[in-house]
Amino acid sequence: MGIDQHRLYAEATELSKSLPGAEVYSFAPGWEAARVCGKWFMLATVLEKERIVILKAAPEDAMALRQMYPEITAGYHMNKRHWITVRAGGGVSVTLLRELLTDSYRAVLGAIPRSRRPLGWERYLA
Repeated sequence: MGIDQHRLYAEATELSKSLPGAEVYSFAPGWEAARVCGKWFMLATVLEKERIVILKAAPEDAMALRQMYPEITAGYHMNKRHWITVRAGGGVSVTLLRELLTDSYRAVLGAIPRSRRPLGWERYLA
């Protein structure tokens, strides 16, 4: 069963808050963001009365996800190759959302020098 838009937003923001060194904040009216070491890995907003979550993804993964799930499209207001937009719907489960968000966090964390990574990062990058 798919996730509804209110749970999509709640799960994304709660999981983001639980990741080492992550902060969730509002940077503009109607926009929430999560970042680690100053780099965004999650954005959330309402687009045309629908809550959406925008996540970083490897280009090859982003393309495959867009082909597999109608609820996943190119990143809204972001680089279309490296970001995806996730909408609520039948194909998106809580488990999938958590995997996508954790992958987004890992992608950003992996680009940060080890000396700047937050305590506890080792669990997310093997």
